Parts: sequence; structure tokens; C-alpha cells
Amino acid sequence: MRSYEGARVVPPCGRDGRILYTGVFDREGALLPMAATWRRDALITLAPDWPETAGARLAGQWLWGGVLYHHFGHFQMQSLARLWAMRRYRDEIAGVVFVTPGQAELLPFARDYLRLLIGDVPVRVLTDVTDVERLVVPGQGFGLGKIASGTRVFRRFVAAEFAREIAAEGPQDLFVSRSRQPLDKGGFVGEELLDARMAVAGYTVFWPEAHGLQEQIARYKAARRIVALDGSALHLVAMVARGEQKAAVILRRERVASRSLRRHMAAFMGAKPLTINALRDGSEVSFGKKRAISALDFEVIGRLLKRHGFIKRSLDWGPLTQAELDVISADHSA
Repeated sequence: MRSYEGARVVPPCGRDGRILYTGVFDREGALLPMAATWRRDALITLAPDWPETAGARLAGQWLWGGVLYHHFGHFQMQSLARLWAMRRYRDEIAGVVFVTPGQAELLPFARDYLRLLIGDVPVRVLTDVTDVERLVVPGQGFGLGKIASGTRVFRRFVAAEFAREIAAEGPQDLFVSRSRQPLDKGGFVGEELLDARMAVAGYTVFWPEAHGLQEQIARYKAARRIVALDGSALHLVAMVARGEQKAAVILRRERVASRSLRRHMAAFMGAKPLTINALRDGSEVSFGKKRAISALDFEVIGRLLKRHGFIKRSLDWGPLTQAELDVISADHSA
């Protein structure tokens, strides 16, 4: 981590898939490698051309936040990665600066999330080439890939600062559902059948998108057992849950796709989640990006949940019945 006297921040000026052409230069025009963003083992921010002039100036000392993502999961994994430096510089900076490939303001969830993490520290999203009087550039302490475990200083920062005033409130058994997600968000058509099974097993079915961030956190802190299909909501679970809580992740994608999520959960909660791979071989996407819920082997799910103490062994839980399969056909034949 280093503070630079004079830095030129160049917002994204082009992209190639996940790759953004954006960067930070020192006052001599040298690119600052530490300001770049990594995704797994590859850089996803590449150097733009050096701009001869800046369109804006920012006085004072600011903390480099990196790229602001508007997707809930990527925001957590990549946009928070440098804020660990706040504990050292909070009283010495005017605020945090980000760049973004999307709309140039914080979405409501991001605004609320940052307030719970860094309080009332000002946040600026730069939309023009900007000369910053002094810029603190921390290393990337979190992200996708091996670093999904987070550096020790990042984990300690989150544990000490994030949502510390939100009290646990809610049921002990929580099933985090994705059944209300649209067809282009992946997962399964007919997930309400899994919701129903978990409700019969004694779990409260919880749809995160129907609740504010503070209520989500209160529920995740309170639950002793959390079961969910893999997805962005579990990144928030990992941020606030601890090792005495048990979590089970039912895969909706190949294992490699959720590896960073499971690393995040294991490192921050202090215990590995139970991973349930009940995907049937050869299941195909049929609706948007979704497959039918029959792509999951329900018998496998029930057996593993029973074995690891998430549901009672006496519970009647077998494969999907014909009546359940008929529900899927009836709902989506029109």
C-alpha cells in the first residue's frame, strides 16, 4: 500500500468481454500495477492509452477503491477488495474513488452496503480522466480465485467493521431461495418444489430480493443452519456468519463455477460448507438460462442433508414424485 503524490485516474474507455481498459498512472505517466484488478489468475483491467490531459481534478487525499460493479456478487467480491485500508487511513482521506463500466452512481444496495462497512466516508465514482492530488493505492485483498479466501487483514477488517450494529433476528433454520429469479439468471424452473420440501423440513423460506440489506443480514446472523443453491446471496452470508453456524450449498452449476464462493464461505465462517452436487449428467438448459428442477437428484439432496444434520432422518424425503413433476409441466407448457 502506498500513497502517491499526484495520480491520473482513467475510467473505462473500452472493454473486451470481461476486460476493461482502465487504470491509474503516477504523475510521470507510469502505470501503477497495484491499482489493477485481477480475476482468478488473469488481469481484467488493462492499461488504456496515456491521456495527455485530465478533464477533472480532485483535491486532497483519496483511497483507490478500484472498479465498481453493479452485480451484487461481483460488487462484494471485487469492489470491496481494497477497503481494508480504511482502518489505517480513515482519518486521513477525503473519501474513496471508484471507476465503473456501468452507470456512474451507486445502486441502492451498494450505497447501503458501503454505509454498513465504512460508515459515512464519502464515495466518488469518476466518469472523466481525473487528476487526484494524493491517492492511496492498497493491494487487492479479496476477489475471485485463490484470493477468495481473503487476506488476513481483509478478513479482520470485515469481521470488525461490517454490519456490527445489526442484531441477529430470525429463525434458526433458513432456506435461501432463488425461485423468484428470472429465467435469464440461471438455476431451475420449478425451484418452488425445493422451497416446499425445505418448508416441510422446518425451514423458513427466504427470498433475499424481497428484503432490505439490513434484514437479510439479521436473518443470516440468526440462523443456525442455512441451506441454499449457490448464488450471490451466500457471499453476504459469508460476510456475517461464523463457524458455529452450519451452511449447505446445493450446486446449480459445475463445481468450478462455485469454487470462489465456497472458498469465501470457508475462510470467513471458519468452517467449510457442506457441498451437495446433485446435478444429473446431461441435463440441458430448457428455459432461458434455466433447466427444469428435475435436473437435480432430490434423493441425493435429502440423503446428504440428513447425514449432516440439516434435516431429521425420519423426514419422508425421496425423489421427485410424479405429482411434483406434473406441476412443472403444467406451469410451463403454455
